[in-house]
Amino acid sequence: MKRTAIIVALLGLAGTAQAGNLSAWKLPPVPVPKDNPQNAAKIELGHRLLFDFRLSKNDSMNCASCHLPAAGGAGPTPRAFGHGGELGRWAPSWVNSGYSTSLFWDGRADSLEQQTGVFPGHLGPISAPGEMGGDVDSIAARLNAIPEYRKQFVKAFGSEATPTNIGRAIAAYERTLVATGSPFQRYVNGDDKAISPAAKRGFDLFQGKARCAFCHTPPLMTDNGFHNIGVPQVGPLKEDLGRYEVTKDAADKGKFKTPSLYNSASFAFFMHDGAFSNLKEVVDHYSRGGNPKDANQDPLMTRLDLSEKEKSDLIAFLKTLTDERLNRISAP
Repeated sequence: MKRTAIIVALLGLAGTAQAGNLSAWKLPPVPVPKDNPQNAAKIELGHRLLFDFRLSKNDSMNCASCHLPAAGGAGPTPRAFGHGGELGRWAPSWVNSGYSTSLFWDGRADSLEQQTGVFPGHLGPISAPGEMGGDVDSIAARLNAIPEYRKQFVKAFGSEATPTNIGRAIAAYERTLVATGSPFQRYVNGDDKAISPAAKRGFDLFQGKARCAFCHTPPLMTDNGFHNIGVPQVGPLKEDLGRYEVTKDAADKGKFKTPSLYNSASFAFFMHDGAFSNLKEVVDHYSRGGNPKDANQDPLMTRLDLSEKEKSDLIAFLKTLTDERLNRISAP
């Protein structure tokens, strides 16, 4: 599909949503792969593994070290830190990650299971030397030596721990991290008083003048696509080419995955490199049209000239996307 046709389609989608079809924004059931069906034992095991320091080199960190629940399941620092020191990208949120059709800012993983880094041929947080730096075979052997863990794996999978089952358990738990309890979800499911008048005005802006819904599409608040929105490059990397590193297509230079906005009001930082530290900075960036000097910036980016009142209403809406329950999850 040509770029102009894509833009027309997105404009039509946003217009349909703006027309008052709130049901279009209801979160659907999370897709579950046939080779990793959900069950309570597997989910409980994944919850435990997510917070276990033994999945890393020297028992030094766990998944929640970079995906802090209180920070919306995202990074507490502008860029993630691992055994290689400061990395080049901010750790995105795990909230609603079960809906993602690709993972990482550049989309190099096809599933939550693959993203963990325990599958052969796929580096991820657990196995990447610069991140958690774990040896997945040694981790599996170590877990099997712990009677309670071995019992949990047998209950969940019918067999002891393997690298594959470690990844599948973590993915199963992550698929439960869905923001169904957010005020906005209560609103679209019929509770008209769940969000404030300011938030409702912000929602209208989100779908209309502010143009957010062109990429943060219903029902997931993401098109699961990749865009260059002119984010300033900060941090240890002089340049980050994003999606281009995966596709080697020159048109993908500087494109990064569209994140879901659920629980974003709890984030400590924003964008692929943590360039912004609050929602006001994010909205200001869009209002001025990103960086028009960036030759690869997406044509959907255009100057909005939002008023301070409109920015305030838009932020009020974004705050309704927070499911506080997910900000309080902790180690079992």
